[in-house]
Amino acid sequence: MTAVFGQEAGGDLDPLSPLDPVDGRELLAATEPEGPDGDLAGGSPGDAGPAVREKATLGGPRRSDRLPAGPSDPVLLEKALAELERMVGLEPVKRQVRAVSAQLRMARLRAGQGLPVQPPKRHFVFSGPSGTGKTTVARILGRVFYALGLLGGDHLVEAQRADLVGEFLGQTAVKANELIDSALGGVLFVDEAYSLSNSAYSKGDAYGDEALQVLLKRAEDNRDRLVVILAGYPEGMDRLLAANPGLSSRFTSRVDFPSYRPSELTAIGEVLAAENGDHWDEESLEELRSISAHVVGQGWIDELGNGRFLRTLYEKSCAYRDLRLSTWSGAPSRDDLATLRLPDLMQAYGEVLSGRGPVPGPEAPPL
Repeated sequence: MTAVFGQEAGGDLDPLSPLDPVDGRELLAATEPEGPDGDLAGGSPGDAGPAVREKATLGGPRRSDRLPAGPSDPVLLEKALAELERMVGLEPVKRQVRAVSAQLRMARLRAGQGLPVQPPKRHFVFSGPSGTGKTTVARILGRVFYALGLLGGDHLVEAQRADLVGEFLGQTAVKANELIDSALGGVLFVDEAYSLSNSAYSKGDAYGDEALQVLLKRAEDNRDRLVVILAGYPEGMDRLLAANPGLSSRFTSRVDFPSYRPSELTAIGEVLAAENGDHWDEESLEELRSISAHVVGQGWIDELGNGRFLRTLYEKSCAYRDLRLSTWSGAPSRDDLATLRLPDLMQAYGEVLSGRGPVPGPEAPPL
């Protein structure tokens, strides 16, 4: 079975198996009793009471497990997907997010018609270099879940190793649980997640391992109230998943974020300027295309931070424009205040790429 939102472990699905093909949990019988709030009797949301759990009969109906009857907000969903479409590039990522949104919406419709519904996947691996929009897409994904009534809120909590791992023995579990508690109802986004499994330590990474175990347990125990996204460079994420079978079995949906191409970098520069009421003149825009082609061709773009490089270049170009205008004896016009020119860009580029050598003359970037 292929995951809609990335990669999934292979294997043929037994159509008569009483196990959920997503994560191996037992499917719940359609007649399973519920508590007064619609939760499974005998436990909190996400925890089935032992007295009421039973296998579905082969070929019989299954309860629409973990698909709450909460409100669905089509306007909010449309806004979230529109924000995704406005992002430059990332076409493979956009297709995957749209597919997940469609899958979740159809699951709600199936549940409304009494059809079998598999529990929605809530935990993902985002793999890609820095500056490629992973955090932004994570926020959008959280809004999609919220709009469909699958999360109580649309907030995102960002974390790295230091936010999960304690300094002393016994602190890690407390610290990690407190952080996860703050993310309940929304998205927990763990950047550079591979740093939780540091093979460089001669005696192993006991604190990182403990944080991972807490994260795994809470991701499972609170799967109805939390989306967990582990993010980082592809090589690091590969090592992390290979070293921890528990992670690889639960985080089966992987989204790969590509580095930006020259034409996309130029477009990002234009979007950043337009969002702030600025524009590049024709000469500076042509040079921006050349710079984008050069940093990609030299293999520098991942180190420079992809989209972050363009934001820095734009902001520094604005600073050099303001410095240039401040030397004028007269007041600059509205157009002068909003136009970025070649000297502004070249000074900014020289500062950002100090020591890397000059950019060649303008040329058509590869598509």
